Amino acid sequence: MKVWMVATYKINALKRLQENLNNQNFEYYHPTIKTKKNNLPPMEEPLFPGYVFIHASLDKYTKIKYTKGISNVIRFNNNVAILNDEEINQLKILEEESLKKPIVQKVFVGQEAVMSEGPFKGSIITIASLPEKERVNIFIDILGSKRKASTPLNEINLS
Repeated sequence: MKVWMVATYKINALKRLQENLNNQNFEYYHPTIKTKKNNLPPMEEPLFPGYVFIHASLDKYTKIKYTKGISNVIRFNNNVAILNDEEINQLKILEEESLKKPIVQKVFVGQEAVMSEGPFKGSIITIASLPEKERVNIFIDILGSKRKASTPLNEINLS
């Protein structure tokens, strides 16, 4: 029975990996989405940078693991990480929808914004990292030097 195994690849070796998987007749899926940032034209980027899904039976694990371009096949204890067809189909639907209507990224690293709440209300800040659990790391100018801080995303005015 075939399953979708999750593997990591060397970021700069995607083309090589695709060639090697094609040469071995492995079906694979590398989801990309279309995103739009600020006034830039929409662009395609990987949904999961560094990850690829390979459709094969579990007995092909070793062959996949040693395919040039593969860094690692994801495992948890002794179990290979797998996805079912329904989960892959949901990713494909998301991918198709993003081609019709690009996903607008409201926050990106390096973006300047204004604090709308808190003790630094009105201060101009720079986004240092993408949101994680509704918090974001920022750079703020305090007494003439840039300091890194963390703040709730809802305290930042991004427009």
